Amino acid sequence: MQVSPQRFRFLLDWRGGGLPWLSTPAIILGVLLICFPFVLVDVPPLIDVPGHMGAAAIEAAGPDSPLGKYLGWKWVFTLNIGGDVLMKVLGGWLGVLAAGWWSTVLATGLFAGGCLATVRVANARGGHGAPWALMWVFSFPLLTGFLNYILGTGLSLCAFAAAMALEHRPRDRAGLLVVAQPLAMLCHAIGGLLLAVMVGANAFGRELDNLPAGWWRPSRWRTVIATHDWKAAAGRLIVLCWPLLATVLTIVLWKLFSPEPARSLNAWRWEQKGVFLGITLRDQSFALDVITTAAAYILLLGGFWLGGRWNWQRGLPGLCVLILYVIIPSDINGSAFVDVRLLPPAMMLLLGLQDWSGARPRVARAVAYAGLVLLGLRTVVTAASFVDYADDYRQQLSALEHIEPGARILTFVEHSCLEEAWRNTRRDHLASLASVYRQAWVNDNWAVPGLHMVVPRFRPARNFAADPSEFVWSRRCASGRLRSIDSALRFAPVERVDYVWLIDTGLPRNPDPRLRLVWQQGRSLLFAVRPLGLPKWQARDL
Repeated sequence: MQVSPQRFRFLLDWRGGGLPWLSTPAIILGVLLICFPFVLVDVPPLIDVPGHMGAAAIEAAGPDSPLGKYLGWKWVFTLNIGGDVLMKVLGGWLGVLAAGWWSTVLATGLFAGGCLATVRVANARGGHGAPWALMWVFSFPLLTGFLNYILGTGLSLCAFAAAMALEHRPRDRAGLLVVAQPLAMLCHAIGGLLLAVMVGANAFGRELDNLPAGWWRPSRWRTVIATHDWKAAAGRLIVLCWPLLATVLTIVLWKLFSPEPARSLNAWRWEQKGVFLGITLRDQSFALDVITTAAAYILLLGGFWLGGRWNWQRGLPGLCVLILYVIIPSDINGSAFVDVRLLPPAMMLLLGLQDWSGARPRVARAVAYAGLVLLGLRTVVTAASFVDYADDYRQQLSALEHIEPGARILTFVEHSCLEEAWRNTRRDHLASLASVYRQAWVNDNWAVPGLHMVVPRFRPARNFAADPSEFVWSRRCASGRLRSIDSALRFAPVERVDYVWLIDTGLPRNPDPRLRLVWQQGRSLLFAVRPLGLPKWQARDL
């Protein structure tokens, strides 16, 4: 079968048919600039990424690896494996560390590129809000390191842009969507679901725009119902939406063949939904992040008076994702923060697809240039922070030089809270790199059955085998009501491990006499364990 290059002419149109920052070279440059901070680091300083690397090390562990005694790996059919599969594919060529780095960069590039591609296809002449939309790439989901979600959402945005560009080629469009939906959902259920939501909302929005002006007035309903060609409208919707059955089929297959999750509690955290409206751009500077967030909301809510508009086709996708953010549970089957991950793509769509082509040219240009300046400033701050995080990671990981390969390490890390600092330390899962560098066991792995593939074999105690057993909090968080390092050590199975690694916790008030300090860096400490009354060679067999 010969494929005509004309079918993909929209990919070769370097000018983009509209604004200069939406041309193909500008989009490529924008994606490269967004990804530039990763060039400055070996381990991406995103909270969960070291955990993904540790999981990849467990998967790649050979039969002679000490990790095999402590942890197993079982591939299961679940809608949360995009990053794991990508690291598996890349790890055979590059190694675990490089595979983790490249996986993070590729996911970020898809996220940013999908955002700009969507704006270019749907709003080529009015996409002056594209820089504002791009600011939401480095937001809560990416900074937290939700790699599977970012990868799935990036694929969904790219596929959505391609589907809109191929609307006049129904066969090509249907083939694209039928393939893209299962791939995106296998990366992450919610990230993949966004593709069906966006495509369906875009199709319904088009039909709403085809209705006569003022159709929403009750006085016109009878006339609209009598005169509108509903049969033709239904036919167009069927053509545009039937490929979305691939999402339904993927969910059915997942329900049939995926193991039942250990936890099925669904919880709505309404306070969390409200708080994250203000903190989803939380990064390094309280002032910069608050100003950016407030300016973005002002642009959305006040843009109408400046000439920014949406029609239904452009506005409904973002509105539907925002509604999904409000109604979806916060926790599903052991996965937390499910809802707040949706706010950034909703803001991307609403800001990027706000049409400024009807505004005064001077106003539209001011919106675009203000966004470019603010985006540039945030990118510089992000890049500088990556250098600081890389230096901090090197200092923290120097503890591994004092750990024997194949050891058992009980880890406690102080979890960041807003009461203490706006800037997150991003050390939450740093201990997982001990599995990469030392083939060591740590109590930091994600191991929810039916959701993750890691299978703990060594369980020193019931509540100290996997995440979140590693977390402790400062006494300044929640007025000291949360678990502190002293209360954690009081019940910890110290006698069953070789080392206790305290990351940014400070020295306990009542140190255990079985712990011998072998390394210290600031508030981080590493202790070797020698149970009282037993020789070291017997202690290692406990």
